[in-house]
Amino acid sequence: MPIKTNADRRSPPAARPLKRLATPLRAVALASSITAAGLALAESSPYYVGVSQTFGHESNLLRLNDGAAVPNGYSRSDTVSSTALLAGIDQPIGRQRLRGDVALRANRYNDNDVFNNQSYSANLALDWATVNRLSGTLAGRANRALSSFNRQEVGLLRDKNFEDTQALDASVRLGVVTQYSLLASAGHREVSNTLEQDSVQARNFQQDTGSLGVRWQPSSLLSLGVGVRTTQGRYPKFQRLPDNSFRADRFKRNDIDLTADYQASGASTLNARLSTGKTEYDLASQRDFSGVTGSLNWGWQASGKLRINTSLSRDTGQDSTAVNAFNTPATADYSRVNTTLRVGADWAATSKIAVTTSVVTSQRDLVRSLPAQAGQTINDSGRERLTAFSVGARWAPTRSSLVGCSATTDRITGSGVLASTNLKGTGISCYGQLTLQ
Repeated sequence: MPIKTNADRRSPPAARPLKRLATPLRAVALASSITAAGLALAESSPYYVGVSQTFGHESNLLRLNDGAAVPNGYSRSDTVSSTALLAGIDQPIGRQRLRGDVALRANRYNDNDVFNNQSYSANLALDWATVNRLSGTLAGRANRALSSFNRQEVGLLRDKNFEDTQALDASVRLGVVTQYSLLASAGHREVSNTLEQDSVQARNFQQDTGSLGVRWQPSSLLSLGVGVRTTQGRYPKFQRLPDNSFRADRFKRNDIDLTADYQASGASTLNARLSTGKTEYDLASQRDFSGVTGSLNWGWQASGKLRINTSLSRDTGQDSTAVNAFNTPATADYSRVNTTLRVGADWAATSKIAVTTSVVTSQRDLVRSLPAQAGQTINDSGRERLTAFSVGARWAPTRSSLVGCSATTDRITGSGVLASTNLKGTGISCYGQLTLQ
């Protein structure tokens, strides 16, 4: 996989909320480089263009278990180069605001050149408001990236497979009285794969989500919300039939969401969500889930130079943020339940030099999500735990330039038929970026 840094995907500070639409977890070592890039550039123009170059080395590019043989013609480790062209906009238009960014990448592998590829990402959002206490956001995203090499249940993909994602989300807020507001949102998401292999095509899915809720803000420091959310989706090529047609697997989920945002102090912010709901699948019923999910995020400005962010989440399937080892993309997660704890710190050593570090631990409960083949049973399961640590540094020598390096170490341990038993790797990458604004 190419080493893709957040420096490749720089967007103006006002575009950060759109990043929540991104389905893959980026390299944890460089997660805060967006902030540094934004501070390094003066807001002299609503537009920017740029170029970035990243070089990296991965000790276990193919994500092979410890002791596993390397397939003929492939290399376990590799050195990767990724060159990107960047552009973006952050333009107020009356009461509205248009935000967007695009990145085009050429990715090259030194030893596994069969995976050489071109990828892209594009984000566009419009924040709008009227004079009648009505406001909202319309946002879209498109992304193409090489999928993970060793995928759960699918195994090692020896050929190039692109994972394409398109998403469209809309939200509306109506202020009823001073303390209360009505919230409504809707979203559509599609994930598709290019490799014509049944087990890969079975991962294609589409889903639609809608929610309606009420928010109460009794003070400037606290807001509370309650809402209902429904999700419906389908895997259109879940199972190939004898006549070569496909049987789709449909799923639905209904939730009740309780949310809270609390400004504990000028330096501390808490955001929480508690959801209770039920997910049901027509065919892969082993993925059914009924219970509590949610998230808790704490941002703490420990000092003028040090910020610490901590998050704990528990979600199911496509609702969760997939956690990867080795900087590989993960647009969708097919686990039944994913529980993740992240702690990250960003220290501004000087006005131009920053150091970042993070620790991630994640536990995934795995069940069979594809039709069972010969020698398999529908009740196969597993459990995986990922532990990852990273450290990086970046330097902004001028307002329009940024350079940095990071090192990561990752380990997965697991049990059960569907889990990786022992898998580890290390990576190092360095990048440079020039941006004109």
